[in-house]
Amino acid sequence: MKSRYRSRMLRLIAVLAATLWLTLCAQAAAKYMTLRTFNPNSGGGIPYGGLLADQDGNLYGANSSGGTGNWGTIFELTPNGQQGWNYSVLYDCGTTLDCAVPMGSLAMDQAGNLYGVTYFGNVFEVTHSGSEGWTATVLHEFTGGLDGNAPSPLILDAAGNLYGTNATGGPNNLGYVFELSISEGRWSLTHLYDFTGRDGADTINTAGGQVAALIQDAAGNLYGTTSLGGTSTKCKGGCGVLFELKNDSGKWSETVLHNFSGGDGANPDAALLMNVAGNFYGTATGGGAKGLGVVFELSQSSGMWKTSVLHSFTGVGLDGAYPNSALVMDSAGNLYGATFAGGGGLQSCQVLTDVGCGVVFELSPTGTKWKTSILHAFTGGVDGAFPGGVILDSEGNLYGGAESGGQMFDGLVFKIASVASATQ
Repeated sequence: MKSRYRSRMLRLIAVLAATLWLTLCAQAAAKYMTLRTFNPNSGGGIPYGGLLADQDGNLYGANSSGGTGNWGTIFELTPNGQQGWNYSVLYDCGTTLDCAVPMGSLAMDQAGNLYGVTYFGNVFEVTHSGSEGWTATVLHEFTGGLDGNAPSPLILDAAGNLYGTNATGGPNNLGYVFELSISEGRWSLTHLYDFTGRDGADTINTAGGQVAALIQDAAGNLYGTTSLGGTSTKCKGGCGVLFELKNDSGKWSETVLHNFSGGDGANPDAALLMNVAGNFYGTATGGGAKGLGVVFELSQSSGMWKTSVLHSFTGVGLDGAYPNSALVMDSAGNLYGATFAGGGGLQSCQVLTDVGCGVVFELSPTGTKWKTSILHAFTGGVDGAFPGGVILDSEGNLYGGAESGGQMFDGLVFKIASVASATQ
């Protein structure tokens, strides 16, 4: 595959013994469990990106390999009521190549249809057609040039319109924010905003290598980050920005809410989280005290936006490195997320300058400070490697996918039970 979505250098050195994993992660191991180990010859493998959960607790994701012709699969995991999970391939992307090599998390509409993007630049829809099973349809094919060819994962509004960011294309070839809307059965693409550089640039950078999805508030405003651009000179091509897009009678305007400058993070490439107070939380893949990324908060006071670093990753001990996925928050205000690397110097993976296969972490507010806890440090063996983020259920359990590791080294889906659930 091309390196458009991946500029990180990955190297699996060796598989550690199970005793080492238990020694390093004794507390987390009691709560960690594997729901599905992927096999490229039976259901696909290498899940790139996060999971999606519906209101019934079923999990959905995309494998970027396996299936017919090794073009990937769209899958579902459903709880079977016996503390286990049933795995189903909803669609084999090698059947028609409409969703060939799907990348990133999926989106779901109210009817249960799934939407995603591919490595080759297709936006696709997977729909259930009764006795005929699931079918895939290409809604838009990005063709390069002004159109670009590196779309982010998608979000849906209440009217069924799709929104995303393209890392390339636009008049400046610095990327743009787009909308896909349907009218009389035809989908059309609209550029909502084209980045110019100082207001952001999404051209793939050398730190993260993926494109951040957008989020939308109740008023329909869009928020996101760009991995490059902005006014800082601390990073080549800029350290990135956090931006807002407002819709005024069909005309969209951008406001840069924050320019990253290295110390407060650099090269963000994950979707934001907004709490009920309107504060933003996110991760930046680079920057911070050691250049290994940060968790940040952007809050507003008296009309001014203030950025705070909640945690700067160090790669020391079990601490993570290079966070490249969105955060989730529980009802108590605790934050959960994953890093692509880090988690201990005796691990079996290397990403850029850091040794480690990634971690799942928790940040808990304690007065004006935040306490960091490592819930699981991946070893690259049967417990997986390179997690792609986590989602949270109503009982406090975390679910996620790991791109590598597992019994076949083609990734897995994992669960980290809440403290309450783990003791039941």
